[in-house]
Amino acid sequence: MRGSFEHAYQLLTNYFAEVRLVNPNFVFDIQTTSCKDKRFTRCFWCFGPSKKTYKLLRPVVVIDETFLKGRYHGTLLAAIAIDPSNHIFPLIFSITDSETTKSWTYFLEMFGSNFHGYDTRFVVITNRNPRIINVVPKVFPFVIHTLKLPSKARGSHLGWQQWP
Repeated sequence: MRGSFEHAYQLLTNYFAEVRLVNPNFVFDIQTTSCKDKRFTRCFWCFGPSKKTYKLLRPVVVIDETFLKGRYHGTLLAAIAIDPSNHIFPLIFSITDSETTKSWTYFLEMFGSNFHGYDTRFVVITNRNPRIINVVPKVFPFVIHTLKLPSKARGSHLGWQQWP
């Protein structure tokens, strides 16, 4: 991508609208601060095939985040599932200005509205982030929530064999 970050964020709505022309089931939501300055705060997107094939996937969803670097910091939130052939299947993505309880609530509510009713049982695997730990049971009261172990907790520092 060429140009400034400001220009790239301004083009997000146009980009997502173009994707929707090719993929009519594409879902996105972009939120800004106000009508006057239109400062980006967060966005969410989900490709159509993910919604159609979700019922074929295992009822286990892994949620994680990574921090974006550059002039405009932010956080990329992602949810993935595993298909019957043990391949990673990306479900949804969100870019937020920061990792807060509010951003995790938004992310999980968007996930729920696009993939689940709020009474469906499935397993969520996350890291030990206290924000996620607090938000998951509020958004999905019937979910089974487990925590993934950091690599050192899996015994790598003791010379144990890594999990496959």
